[in-house]
Amino acid sequence: MPIYTYRCKKCGKTFEFLHKSLSSKEKVVCEDCGSSSVEKTLSSFSVSSSGGTSSFDSAPSCPSCCPGGSCSLG
Repeated sequence: MPIYTYRCKKCGKTFEFLHKSLSSKEKVVCEDCGSSSVEKTLSSFSVSSSGGTSSFDSAPSCPSCCPGGSCSLG
């Protein structure tokens, strides 16, 4: 089930919509104003692993930009 991020052309709200399948023709409407005038936007994604160690798990801390060598942004 793909999740897409949309932006309402009427009110500017950004929201996610979970489609039932890739070929789904579901009508997407804004959660706030109910407008069907929406556009897909680029969205961020997350990466997960099932077991083992990923390169993200062993990423070094950020000594050059964060005090104490631990990044508060991550």
